[in-house]
Amino acid sequence: EPDPLTVGMHVLVDSRRRKSDSLPDMWSPIPAAKPPAKSNVGEVSAVHADGTCDVALVCNDAAAGGKCGSQCRALTGPGSLVKGLVPPQWQIACSGCFGVNLPHALPKLWCLGCERLLADGVQFRRAPAVGDSAYDTSLCLDCYGKLFSKTQREPLLAVLQEGAPKLLQSDFALLTWRPEDEREHDDFVQCTECERWYHFVCAHYPSPGQLPRTWRVESELFVCTRCERGRHASPRLLALQTRRATDLPTCMLSDAMEASAAEALKEAGVSLPKPLVVRVASRKRLLFQAVKELKQRYGGGYATEFPYLSQAIFAFQEVEGRDVFLFAMYVQEYDADCPPPNTNRTYISYLDSTRWLHTSPPGQRSVVYHAIVNGYLQYAGAAGFSHAHLWVEPPKAGDEYIFYCRRPDPAHGSRPMPTSQLRAWYVRMLERAQATGIVAEFGDIQQELVSGLTSLRDFPLFEGDFFPEHVAELVDESSGGAEPHFSRKQSITLVEDMKAQVAGVKRRFLVARLSGAAPTAPARGTDGGHEQPVRSNELVDSRQAFLAACKARHWQFSDLPRARYSTMMLLALLGGRPVPPPQSAS
Repeated sequence: EPDPLTVGMHVLVDSRRRKSDSLPDMWSPIPAAKPPAKSNVGEVSAVHADGTCDVALVCNDAAAGGKCGSQCRALTGPGSLVKGLVPPQWQIACSGCFGVNLPHALPKLWCLGCERLLADGVQFRRAPAVGDSAYDTSLCLDCYGKLFSKTQREPLLAVLQEGAPKLLQSDFALLTWRPEDEREHDDFVQCTECERWYHFVCAHYPSPGQLPRTWRVESELFVCTRCERGRHASPRLLALQTRRATDLPTCMLSDAMEASAAEALKEAGVSLPKPLVVRVASRKRLLFQAVKELKQRYGGGYATEFPYLSQAIFAFQEVEGRDVFLFAMYVQEYDADCPPPNTNRTYISYLDSTRWLHTSPPGQRSVVYHAIVNGYLQYAGAAGFSHAHLWVEPPKAGDEYIFYCRRPDPAHGSRPMPTSQLRAWYVRMLERAQATGIVAEFGDIQQELVSGLTSLRDFPLFEGDFFPEHVAELVDESSGGAEPHFSRKQSITLVEDMKAQVAGVKRRFLVARLSGAAPTAPARGTDGGHEQPVRSNELVDSRQAFLAACKARHWQFSDLPRARYSTMMLLALLGGRPVPPPQSAS
């Protein structure tokens, strides 16, 4: 049966189809003609008892809302009235974009063994989830062979899920990866006033399935922007749709970063059509457990754990009337209470941005983002931190750090940015910080940490960093698998091995000595020495959690409508349950 049709709905029309043809659906939709092709988008003007309908064709430029001037009509041919269309000749379309399907990004599949991205058309093996795992086990054919090899099985099991040893060869199906077959599409919502249909993204409608069930968003009345919203729209729904980044709570760090960035931009002659809004989205105290091998080696001379403050710092800007999430930075702060060698050090573990920032003059993204990071470094130095460590390695092809499905960089396309280029970006940032007195000096990790290293216990290690795993491997290799109690000669050899390893990756790291604090001032943390409350949200407590949520929920940043929608969903969950205006409380 065709979908119920009412006057005013937008449909796609194909009058060449016959009455006996099958009804169009999401898998075989009527394609939308794009400008300058003649329009096949229409507005239903009449629905007849025999099931036919009349449609008035409109401009197919969705940005114009179906209404354009005479020049557009000459190009696209709207305004024509098509009468007596039978159900196979029309299909309900979104009244926002005039399309049937709004496809999400193509899914990606990685082999769980070697973490290689599987290409379209490649065969692989997949077994259903086992034990407490929520995920299937997908392996490339090479790793599948290793899993059932006597000599190569154990190393592979070490990186797979806990239930992997229980899997049998018969559990694995041989499949061909076809990402287009797995692609999902955006859902539709219907306006309760005009009964038109909209994609969630086009209507800026918060997905009820991605919000707490107790909010009962699905029971709220949705009224589109074409209709009069004041009388009938749900206040709670409007509160979610219009929530701003400025509604999120501020703190000393966010206030200082906003002010510092504004001052730096003024000095650089860069203005913003709408100001930056900086917020600390997550602030959580965690413990980094010492590398077991180092603890065994040094005993009481090496700490068991290293407490740190993890913070997620986000920046937003209003773009065309709606907020857009455009910058994110995750930091780990090891303050004066943390044992050596991490004492008074902060680690910028991940930094990422989108391309939706608006500046005057245009193209000043680097200036703005440099100002944000240097604003943090200035505040960290004033808070007593002596050093800042920065990871400057770009993500590999197909990977992302924080933002999911960003718009590609025109200079690189889908190829990853070269390490040398990203490193140069950070160097320019630190040179500016040095010129303004925020940083006393900086260099690569070999210059700043390793050149004078005499013991591994003096090398700072951070949660999720590149080095903890490699340090453990070095100690294991030096001790031959026994408990690592070395002679002085062995210790010297171990340090030299560490120096050699660092030399190979030194360009991936930068270390800056901050100049904001007195040499003897203890770092109390950028939260003011435990004065700011913990602000934890599982959605953003780690960059891995946020990225995984974006992928699962299709929060993309590939175009501006999606970036604004993803930001709306993020703000909805960070801001908590919507509270209607006082006049609606009754």
